[in-house]
Amino acid sequence: MTISNTVRVVPRAVTATYLRVLRLPVTAAQRITGQQDNEQWAPAVTFESFEAGVESVVGALLSDEAMVRSGELRRAKVAKLREAAVLRTEAEQKRDRAEASFEARRDAAEERREAAAKQAEKRKSDLERKAAERKAQAKQQAEAKKAAARQVKAKQDEVIERQERAAKLEALEAESEALEAAKGATEAEAKVEVIEDTIEGTKEARKTG
Repeated sequence: MTISNTVRVVPRAVTATYLRVLRLPVTAAQRITGQQDNEQWAPAVTFESFEAGVESVVGALLSDEAMVRSGELRRAKVAKLREAAVLRTEAEQKRDRAEASFEARRDAAEERREAAAKQAEKRKSDLERKAAERKAQAKQQAEAKKAAARQVKAKQDEVIERQERAAKLEALEAESEALEAAKGATEAEAKVEVIEDTIEGTKEARKTG
């Protein structure tokens, strides 16, 4: 290794050590929060951007092309990570909007189903109520017809009963008149016999005189 290479390697190693030390809190936070496998974790990306800047600046000051190249690659990585994070955020937002839209449509569909069920239940209740009303009305009409028929029959029975009483009365009166007539005839016949007996008695008296 040449002296120039040695001059470059020492600051490079110091810089790497310095960055590793500075990264320790970020690494610890990644482990605590369970983000050690997430390269897109915002604090890690921010520190990676800081590392890229340090490597680019120190590399430029030391004319260390390898360090400058490392800084450029790290900066490109950071750009891609941030782009991926933006795309992931957009995807999550789209997914959230899609889920919200789906939930809204589902809720609307559920409301429509409930409204349709209530309407169907109301229609069923209305039909049952109208059927019950028609049945009750028909029953009332039937009962009214029966009552009217009973009233007509009662009046007819009353008329027939009056007619029967009148007929019986007329028969009794006729029978009474017949009896009176028969009695009169009997009395008349008796009188005739008395008169005849008187006549016969007179004739006999004349004969004997």
